[in-house]
Amino acid sequence: MILSHYPASRIPATLLALCAFPSLGWGAKPTIDLNTPEGRYLNRVQVESDLSKKVILLEFFPDVFPTSSAAEYIYSELQARYQQTGKLDRALAAGTIVLNLNPNNLEAACLNWRIAADMKDPALTAEWVKRTGGVAEKALKTPSPEMSQATRDCGVSARDANEAQAYSEAASAKNSADRVKLLEQFLKNHPDTKHVNDIEVMLYLAYREQGDAARALAAAEKVVAHNETREDAMLLVAESYFKAGRDPNTVLSLSRKAIDRLAKAERPAGLSEADWNRNKTTEMTQANFMIGSVNFQAEKWEAADQAFRAALPNLTDPRYRAEALNSLGWANYKLKNMPDALKFYVECTNIPGPFQLAASKTLNTITAEFRIK
Repeated sequence: MILSHYPASRIPATLLALCAFPSLGWGAKPTIDLNTPEGRYLNRVQVESDLSKKVILLEFFPDVFPTSSAAEYIYSELQARYQQTGKLDRALAAGTIVLNLNPNNLEAACLNWRIAADMKDPALTAEWVKRTGGVAEKALKTPSPEMSQATRDCGVSARDANEAQAYSEAASAKNSADRVKLLEQFLKNHPDTKHVNDIEVMLYLAYREQGDAARALAAAEKVVAHNETREDAMLLVAESYFKAGRDPNTVLSLSRKAIDRLAKAERPAGLSEADWNRNKTTEMTQANFMIGSVNFQAEKWEAADQAFRAALPNLTDPRYRAEALNSLGWANYKLKNMPDALKFYVECTNIPGPFQLAASKTLNTITAEFRIK
């Protein structure tokens, strides 16, 4: 929610309600020593029941006692009394002085937010939402026992509004480098954010967009650790491990999850049916090829045969097609399925490349072994 985009009359009522506090001063009441001029003056301020006279006394206090330790209390009172009398500009200025004296005074920040909203100035309201949220970040870590629940609620509301604003700005950055920078800063500022899973995906996509393979892989590993909705991330990790000969069990697990996900996934918005079907076919072929290869290396012939057969119809790259055919030939030989073993080896011998000669030799061996003409 970007509050500055809302006219004052449309700022969400739930947020404004949270800072609609009674118009009372919140500055800690100073200790009054009636034996001093300052103490007698403060006592007179506190007992004065006439609002206009009280305001006059408060206004004169800083001039009479410019170094008083009661300054925060006096300006807090002025902030509240000015608001009561409709002098909103003065109330806002007094609240700003309070915050200059005590940057953790959440009550003053919340009241200034309320005042800005009453002034029907969207930009000023947005400014005070942001500032109140900043004050709340610190004040709510160790809140005073005397802090009212309304003040706590106001601080939480402003803090959440700031987080939503920062998240929106980071997530919508068009340039991938800017997006990464803003998202990483957001995570640093909001380590407990509810958006952490979405940010992990966005960082993975941004790194991939930049062509940063190492960071894209690291981000994808975070995603797949607890997110089973990104088959592209699963396959990126699986393929990386597969090529490195690393952790075959993870390769199998992620490849199978990607296939399951692709079988159920709906076409993403903005992607044509033809492109979606082409992408699904490519990714499922990739996953089945890796499953077949891992099982082949483990001499699990039935599993290897099943996966390679699923991949074969869409393996258009001669190098990978020849490898799949050669592996299928051997798997079927071990399964004693000689007709299919011969068929796969014959097709492999027709593809120029590193598997052609090996397939030809194996084919000759099998035909000799079984006396096949």
